[in-house]
Amino acid sequence: MTIHYRIDTSINRITTRAFGEVTLDEVLQHFDELSADPRFEPDLDVLLDLVDCKTVPDADQIRTAAERVTADFTPLHFGKLAIVVASEALFGMLRMFHSFSESAFSAAQIFRDRDEALQWLGESAPNR
Repeated sequence: MTIHYRIDTSINRITTRAFGEVTLDEVLQHFDELSADPRFEPDLDVLLDLVDCKTVPDADQIRTAAERVTADFTPLHFGKLAIVVASEALFGMLRMFHSFSESAFSAAQIFRDRDEALQWLGESAPNR
């Protein structure tokens, strides 16, 4: 699977990274795994790192993923969503995802820089 996530309750965050070519089926499988994870709890912030993702989903795929997020998780609700992308095309499509799924998150923003996303989530950038 080209999607990996980590739940860290000590910082109230789910960190998800996608690599290479990602399919809609993989995204939906990720949502299944996340919703079944016993560590998942309401109001966790999400860092969605798509910098290494090479796939640009189409509008129907974005809508399907957003509908799934709002259907599966809205009763629990997430905290903030910070999305990090490298390409303009992905940036545009993730703006659509944000629009379709905004009811599932307390706030959301898309970034081109991971350190800026972490700062927005309230964490200092790691030393490199």
